[in-house]
Amino acid sequence: MNYGEIKKVDIANGEGVRVSLFVSGCTHHCKNCFNEATWNFNFGEAYTQETEKYILDLLNHDYIAGLSVLGGEPFEFRKQRICTHRKIYGCIVVMFLKNCTQVEK
Repeated sequence: MNYGEIKKVDIANGEGVRVSLFVSGCTHHCKNCFNEATWNFNFGEAYTQETEKYILDLLNHDYIAGLSVLGGEPFEFRKQRICTHRKIYGCIVVMFLKNCTQVEK
């Protein structure tokens, strides 16, 4: 899986101050998409264990309300790894997807 950007402090994509992960790859190709560059599954950088550790470190601050996962399309079949974040992040809300998912504690 690749990602296009990680915003360390984001107030535009969810409630409160959040970390935002913009994943790459989308097969929907919606008309008037604001982020066409992320349609390509190879766009950006590889999502590695180091990337995951970096995100976890960013989330480890009292002022961070959660993680927003945007795209591309985070629920594309090719990105099953992102679904494991439900286990890693516990009570963090994963949002701004076509089907929003809230993860319970």
